[in-house]
Amino acid sequence: MFLTPTAPRWTPLACVLGGGAALISALSMATAGGARPLLLWNRTASEPEGLYLRQAEPVRVGALVAFPAPAAAFPYADGDMNYLRRVPVLKSVAAVSGDQVCTGDGRLVINGQVRAPILNKDRRGAVLPRWNGCRRLLDGEVFVFSDRIPNSFDSRYFGPVNRAEIVGVFRPVTLSLSHPGDR
Repeated sequence: MFLTPTAPRWTPLACVLGGGAALISALSMATAGGARPLLLWNRTASEPEGLYLRQAEPVRVGALVAFPAPAAAFPYADGDMNYLRRVPVLKSVAAVSGDQVCTGDGRLVINGQVRAPILNKDRRGAVLPRWNGCRRLLDGEVFVFSDRIPNSFDSRYFGPVNRAEIVGVFRPVTLSLSHPGDR
């Protein structure tokens, strides 16, 4: 009896599982030690949950950027959001240098347009920090904001972000598990 060797057969599930393990491994290595990660996994509601890939794109209004939480976010963020000491924040850019940003009267106003309320307390009743100002952003400043949820922790509470702190512009990774002939 002779056995004929056969090539290993990769099923779609094995490819997805193997690729997923490689992505998670790369993600965990990239985010350790303050590096500029190629991949980020977002688990917060302020942006869609999922995997994001760094892009070679400029920082501009509407861009989704990642950055370490600024010092003004702490000690408040040490409560329920202590992950902010380890994982970059992912938010959309709402204003850049030269744009007028005001946070008076309990609301965020950018270039004369009301964008969102500014809350005094979080869902637990804890007092939120607040950035108070009404000025044009300086060179190198960006104001980040998410309107996906009303209680997003963003520049309304910790102020403008230094552009030099931004680790990259990111876009969501979308995977199709169907084959071209399946449609």
